[in-house]
Parts: sequence; structure tokens; C-alpha cells
Amino acid sequence: MLSLKRQDDILEILNRNKSATVEELAAELFVSGATIRRDLSQMEKQGLLRRSHGGAILFKSSAEESALAIREQENTAAKRAIATHAFRLIKNGASVFMDSSSTVGFVIPLLNNLKYLSITTIGLKNALLLSQISGAKVYIAGGQIHNHSNSITGTDTMDYISRIHADIALISCSGADLKSGFTDADIEQSKLKRQMRKNADKVAMLCDFTKFGKTFMCTDFTFDEIDYLITDKMPPEEYLKKIADSRCELICAAMEKPI
Repeated sequence: MLSLKRQDDILEILNRNKSATVEELAAELFVSGATIRRDLSQMEKQGLLRRSHGGAILFKSSAEESALAIREQENTAAKRAIATHAFRLIKNGASVFMDSSSTVGFVIPLLNNLKYLSITTIGLKNALLLSQISGAKVYIAGGQIHNHSNSITGTDTMDYISRIHADIALISCSGADLKSGFTDADIEQSKLKRQMRKNADKVAMLCDFTKFGKTFMCTDFTFDEIDYLITDKMPPEEYLKKIADSRCELICAAMEKPI
């Protein structure tokens, strides 16, 4: 088995089980413990996981962001459902902000039939996917590459975004909390998302159900600072009241119509 394929399989196992021992991984992938330990060492250096005594756990922290390779494999069905509804907010000729999130990335394959789009992103992988869309003008902000998230951040990035106007910004988050609002682990990305909001006519927050009740270090927006909240399942009752009291429109993939 090629090492990259094996490492993808290790991530899939960890996403399913949250943690695994060297022995469990070796048995499931039919390789030696030494091979697994080498893989885990390489993957830890890439920020894909954390070594634990005798095994590994997913890279998770309220002050750190999970690596993009992990996030792309999490809640894919929910992200596709959310992306379908987010896509409907984009019209021919629109100018769009996109962050670096894997959730927003699921919108990109749906854009093929739209014309005359101008899209600005701070995500390396999202920019690459966008470049494959016929007819779309794709702009990527310059700055420092954030290794774990494949996003671009820094003062140069902020300056670039501040000079762009968009009809709509598609943005995701790491957590959604009644008190803290929509939060992320990285302060630089949080700043950029707020700048996107300032320069966009409308903001759509793409937030799957698993993020409700979680809080990370940096607040991106409060509930009344977004225009659309797009999720895959109905939020808990206390969140529905918060949404009703704010000016945002809830769009739930589990419902036929937004409320």
C-alpha cells in the first residue's frame, strides 16, 4: 500500500473512532507497527494528528484549527447539503468572497453553470478548485500561508481584501454558541472574515449541526451580523429563539423552505 493512501486510511479510521492504537491501525491496514509509527510521525509533523501513548488522536483544540485534510473528511454529507443551499444564493455576474474552509469548498463544484462570476478567496485549495471553473475570474489574496488550514493570512491579505467589494461572502466557522456567536481558532482568519463581512452586501454563514454548542478562541460574528445561516439540521430550540431575535434568515437543508 502506498504511504499516502495508507495515511488517508489512517485519517479515515481516526475520524471514525477519534483515536486508535498502533496495534489497531497495523491490524486494520495489514502493515507492521513500525510502518504505522513512521506514518504517524510524518502526519504529526504535518499537523494532521497528535501522537498519544501507543497510538494517535485527531488534531483538536479550542485554540488551534484542524488541518484541512482532516476537515475535508468530516461531515461530508452535511457539507454537501449546506453547499446546495448556499449555491442558490449566487447569481450570474456575482462577485463573491470565499474563505478557506472545506465547507465552502463544497460549493465550488456547483458553480459550473453560472456565468461571469468574480470570486476572491483566501484559501489555496479553494483557489485551485475555482481555477477549474470555466468563465469564473478567480482572485487570491497574497500573504503568509497558514500551514494547517492552507489559508492565506497577514497584513498584506487584509489590505487586499479591504480593496475588494463582493455581493455575497460565503464563510464557515469552527463553532456556534449563544453567547460567543460564531467562532474560530485562528485570530488572523477571524480578522479576515470580519473584513469580508464589511466589504460584502450579504454574508452567508455555512454551519453544520455539529458546530452548535462549541466555542473557539476568536469571535467572527454575532448572530445579528450575518444575513443567512445555512445548516443541515434544525438547530436546538434555544438557538431558534436567538435566530428569530436577530436579522439573519435561517436556511435548513432538512426543510423544504427557509424560515
